[in-house]
Amino acid sequence: MSDDTPTTPEGPEGASGDEVKAVDRGATRTAADSKRNKKIAIIGGIVAVLAIGGGALAWALTGSEEAAPTTTTTTTTAAAPTTTVPLPVGPVAPLTGVQLALDDAAGAALLNRPVLVAKVDNAVEAMPQIGLEFADMVIEIQVEGISRYMSVFHSKDVQQIGPIRSARTSDPDLFAMFVRPLVAWSGGNKNVTQIMDETPWIQSLTPTQAPNAYSRTKAKSAPHNLVLDVPTVYSYADQPPAVPVPLFGYLAPGQDPGGLPVAAFSLQVGSSPCAFVWDGIAGNWPRFANGRRHLDENGNQLAPTNVVMLETPYVPSEADSRSPEAVTVGSGVAWVFTQGRIIGGTWQRDAPEQPWRLTSADGQPILLTPGTTWVELSQTGVQPLVLDEVGTAALNAL
Repeated sequence: MSDDTPTTPEGPEGASGDEVKAVDRGATRTAADSKRNKKIAIIGGIVAVLAIGGGALAWALTGSEEAAPTTTTTTTTAAAPTTTVPLPVGPVAPLTGVQLALDDAAGAALLNRPVLVAKVDNAVEAMPQIGLEFADMVIEIQVEGISRYMSVFHSKDVQQIGPIRSARTSDPDLFAMFVRPLVAWSGGNKNVTQIMDETPWIQSLTPTQAPNAYSRTKAKSAPHNLVLDVPTVYSYADQPPAVPVPLFGYLAPGQDPGGLPVAAFSLQVGSSPCAFVWDGIAGNWPRFANGRRHLDENGNQLAPTNVVMLETPYVPSEADSRSPEAVTVGSGVAWVFTQGRIIGGTWQRDAPEQPWRLTSADGQPILLTPGTTWVELSQTGVQPLVLDEVGTAALNAL
């Protein structure tokens, strides 16, 4: 590592004191209970309004429609019994729901490794980021002001990821969903580092813990230039590996997701704006961030298959009151965008090791389309803005 590799990150999380402050993780969640419980009634009201706001809207959000009763007369002819032999199929990637080809041995081998979670920079100076196009899932979460990406890699081969940035106290509860992931982060203050060190369900791999897995690129200036070498960091993985489990349910081929058609929408996580436009030909949502197209290093626009926006309570971190902590165990309003549709409902998560449960207004599970997913953790009360033709055209003109 070069001499300019920081041992503590920028901003409030990089400030360190003389003593390590004991942090009660349970108390942090409890501190948000009263505020969250007050929101439950509001959440129920929002979903109720969505469900009764009109016949077309009710159908769109529940994915159901009543049909007039009919009477038919049929003649039944006995058919000879048949035997169906199921065709062999390949494995399914747990974090995308994508089924691999039966002869994809290389792809199947990737599924037998642990998840790699990398904290990636979302500052304008960090664009274009390295490797985000290979992520199975990206969770965008608020830090001090702007947002940061918790990028999750598993089923696709990637060589480098970056720029790598620091951890926050929001992170451990989210890491737990991925069983025992490798976690790449650039460091933190004493209190954050203590929490990360005491989190038993991760393999923490900072530049200090895995120095040969990190380097500095000359293409950007510090602190936006710390790059992770993925093959090297995987050499630190536990054996046998802890593989992930599915986090979402997925639609079957040809299954209607329900919801209302939407051409484009925008949202905000902290002070970081982003937007998505539906591409019906490619079947994905090209992404815009910080007022521009969100491109990878090769100039291709990032475009997830699904976008899941979860209205999330934030409280001051016990490790640093200047840093917001997302309370991701609990419940709230959910907005799911898939196949050019918007579906409103709620999210529920009862423990750190459990995934989010997404439920529509009629109590049915909300299913995603197999593919990549961006999860946007906006503050409670911040809703997506569906864009009209003018707004959509303005984005496409960027």
